[in-house]
Amino acid sequence: MKKDDCYGKINSNLFICILVALLSGARNEKNSSLAALVFDRMKQLFPDLPKSLTSASVLLANVYGALGELEKASDIRYKLIKSGVKKQIGISSTVLNGRFYVSLEL
Repeated sequence: MKKDDCYGKINSNLFICILVALLSGARNEKNSSLAALVFDRMKQLFPDLPKSLTSASVLLANVYGALGELEKASDIRYKLIKSGVKKQIGISSTVLNGRFYVSLEL
């Protein structure tokens, strides 16, 4: 079975969740090349899912911000603001110095 055939067989909602998880992992590992690759693939496969692409854009901007690539992060955030889309309220968690933190994002 060819790789493109597999994409059609996976439920798109499940697949987008997998890609967001992969993008989140790339953020955690500060891997901008993987994050950009996953984000570009998401845009290609799911152009009609703006909520998922908004979340993915924020994750990609966070990757660039964590690496100190502030111009790239700012460009992504500017495009989000200019497009008028709003980030959904959510919960974020992180581990810092061995302590687990949870925050509500508005």
